[in-house]
Amino acid sequence: MKTGILLLLLAIPFRVADGQTMPEKDTGQPTTALSLQQCLDYAGTHNQELLSKAQSAAAAEEDRKAATAKLLPDVSVTAAVNNYWKIPVQVFPGELVNQPAGTFVPVRMGTPWMGNYGAEANLPLVDVKTWQAIKLARLQQQAGASEYRSLQRSLQKNICIAYYSTQLQQDYLTVAQQLYSNYQQIHDLIKLQFDKGLTDKIAFNQSATLLKNRQQAVQQAGVSLQEAYLDLKFWMGFPLDSQLTTQSTSPLLPLEINDYRTSQLPDYETEQLKVAVAAQEYHNTRANYYPSLHFKGSYQQQGFGDKMDFITRSPWFTVGFAGVELRFPLSWSNFSAKPRSMKAQWLAASSRFKQYESEQEKKYRQEKLLLEKASGDIQLQKENIALAQENEALSKQKINKGIIDMIQLKQIQQDLYDAQAKLNDARTDFYKHYTELNYLQHQ
Repeated sequence: MKTGILLLLLAIPFRVADGQTMPEKDTGQPTTALSLQQCLDYAGTHNQELLSKAQSAAAAEEDRKAATAKLLPDVSVTAAVNNYWKIPVQVFPGELVNQPAGTFVPVRMGTPWMGNYGAEANLPLVDVKTWQAIKLARLQQQAGASEYRSLQRSLQKNICIAYYSTQLQQDYLTVAQQLYSNYQQIHDLIKLQFDKGLTDKIAFNQSATLLKNRQQAVQQAGVSLQEAYLDLKFWMGFPLDSQLTTQSTSPLLPLEINDYRTSQLPDYETEQLKVAVAAQEYHNTRANYYPSLHFKGSYQQQGFGDKMDFITRSPWFTVGFAGVELRFPLSWSNFSAKPRSMKAQWLAASSRFKQYESEQEKKYRQEKLLLEKASGDIQLQKENIALAQENEALSKQKINKGIIDMIQLKQIQQDLYDAQAKLNDARTDFYKHYTELNYLQHQ
């Protein structure tokens, strides 16, 4: 297959695309013809979907840093001034102040004005949930970066297809113009025969209709070229109302893929990470079962007074502590059906990954078959074009002799038009399937 494709590629001509016939405007965009690599580079900094995915990947990186930061001490600095318009009351047994047993004495605790300032610290010493959250955030960061790379490869594929399409449509437009010019000569011969009285008005009118059909084909080829440029602009992130021209591209290198490998698929890493993220989300949920051990400490200065000027007049008292705290999660929500739900989602993600592998291999093999078919179609249509061109030349000789068979002439023109259109379609399919194959094997 490799040798046949190489010979075919060398036989496919490309012309420099003249671009779209649109009025130029000063948009600050490049005005020179762009190469394929320049189109790819432009898309890297202007395609909005790619820029959005880059921001999402950056956000995932920040989320990972935030999750990791939970291993650091959580320090809070506090300061407060409170006015107790009703001072809190604490009740004590009456025996403490020589009152009868069984009685209670209310004692107001504090002063109308109280204040404090200080700091509190909380450091996780053993916290499975925090570590699982960090692993999840790291996997999500990797998934975000992988999705960005996958989008880059997908964008590259789409730009390559659109770029080749502009080249092929420009080529086809040139062919359509040439076919129109060729039939214009035939129509002129028929008109000459009509003027000499050697043919009738019906044949002349039918020939004029064929000429208009040729003109319509040129117009359609021009529209197809503009559509190809519009598609290329879209993938590049290029202003759709600005002029864009492309350089001619050299023939593609032969397709050389020795053995199909699943790991070479463009989205393989992304799909694999989806399974890993689902698994980690399950483990993250199970982490709610485990106790955690924290170091806690506090330092405060407290002041009291009858008036607000206690801040500067009253003595301040130091209060502080340091210790460890063991927490046991006993909430029913931690032991509910959520872990089983997350495990089911993990298993579902694993099944989807296996389905993805199967679908991509099927797609690869289909693309390979379609590429071979397009290669054969190109050669076949070239042979059909050669025969149709020979018939066109023979019909022209007959017209010079005054022999005009409009039924035969119509069929010859239709055969030539169909063969050219099918050749263009086959070439378009060839480059599309070629690019898709390279994309599927991460070339």
